[in-house]
Amino acid sequence: MTPVAVEDLDPNDKETTRWFSPGLSVAEAVRATAETIQRISNEASLEAELLVRRVTGLDRAGIFARSKDALTPAEYHDLRRLTLRRMRREPLPYILGEWEFRGLSFRVTPAVMIPRPETETLVEEALAWRERRHAESDDAVTIVDVGTGSGCIAVSLATMLPGDRVLAVDVSRDALAVAAENAARHGVGGRVRLMEGDLLSAVTEPVDLIVANLPYIPDAEVASLQPEVQLFEPQVALGGGPDGLSLIRRLLRQAQTSLSVRGVVMLEINPPQSARLPDEARALFPGADVRVVRDLAGLDRVVVIDLAGRASS
Repeated sequence: MTPVAVEDLDPNDKETTRWFSPGLSVAEAVRATAETIQRISNEASLEAELLVRRVTGLDRAGIFARSKDALTPAEYHDLRRLTLRRMRREPLPYILGEWEFRGLSFRVTPAVMIPRPETETLVEEALAWRERRHAESDDAVTIVDVGTGSGCIAVSLATMLPGDRVLAVDVSRDALAVAAENAARHGVGGRVRLMEGDLLSAVTEPVDLIVANLPYIPDAEVASLQPEVQLFEPQVALGGGPDGLSLIRRLLRQAQTSLSVRGVVMLEINPPQSARLPDEARALFPGADVRVVRDLAGLDRVVVIDLAGRASS
């Protein structure tokens, strides 16, 4: 990290001046940073530790081992700069430049949505389907991640399913650049095919599994989201139309001609949408097995549409 010159700092910023002082120890820096950001964060202690780790280059064990060591001038200048960014409600993952998803570290920028734990439910469900399919046949399958963003879904699946083809589609070139970096980071750059396009428009071959975490927030609710989301995450990845289902409905219509005979669609949703989307899916895919999967918080999170009718209940 490039050190910040003293003249670039705001000496009158009351949020940080009270703890900004030469000679601050690692432990004091963690405590002071947590005190500073606690009014905007419910996880102030964790965020503070991550910020101090970022500026010092220490891992978690190192934070404890060096708790009494003083921060260098460059370290506490950088810590103050990053803390100011957090106080302005910039999400921590953007400040750090990376975030964890299913045990893997992903590069994130404001061009992509931050990976979230609930999306892991979508990946786990896809892996469970793949295991069932593999028990029936050794044939490789083609998977497409629609609206790939950071590539966290596509890359996670590619790392776990080395014999399958994974396509990652996004309408944003900037997002695809981030996804490409993440695919290379995890050694699957040669197996994740990145494609620019609107939903499935760029996909010309039959696919066996469609996974998608598309914008699903009703447009009217975007303005009420927390500042970290509303002000910093890409707007194109938030609003999903009047009821949040506009893009999902378009994807399902395209999927009618893109899915293989025994194909499956898995969609991350806003929990209230589970009251209507399954019925719409059944109307579009008569005879398909349609079910809703809950996330670890017990909320309806993923809609599964299985043309083979083999999804477990």
